[in-house]
Amino acid sequence: MELIRKTMDQKNYDKYDRAKKKVKEIKGFYNHIWLFVFINIAVLVVRFYVFPKIGFVSDDEGFQNWLDWNTYLMPVFWAIGIACHGIWVFRHRFTKIKDWEERKIKEFMDIEDEEKKRWK
Repeated sequence: MELIRKTMDQKNYDKYDRAKKKVKEIKGFYNHIWLFVFINIAVLVVRFYVFPKIGFVSDDEGFQNWLDWNTYLMPVFWAIGIACHGIWVFRHRFTKIKDWEERKIKEFMDIEDEEKKRWK
């Protein structure tokens, strides 16, 4: 990688650094998803398989409710965090949507102009 950087001019060097940063952000997002899946599967296995096997069941209804709420809400809030992470990492793609909207608007305006010319 360093050889690539040494053979570039300054303009391409800056482009390379920006591209490298984007790749690092995308890789971090995908690692975040893998961590989410792995840890949540582990939590569910421990909660519903290991705890009953070792007798970690309490007669206290309040404790069981607390344990259930934490078991179900942790993945929900974490998923919200992953969604925010994904929006941040892929934010540059949203500008492409805006560009597409502007191209479509221009296309429809051009079609309307052609129709007006045809009927004159």
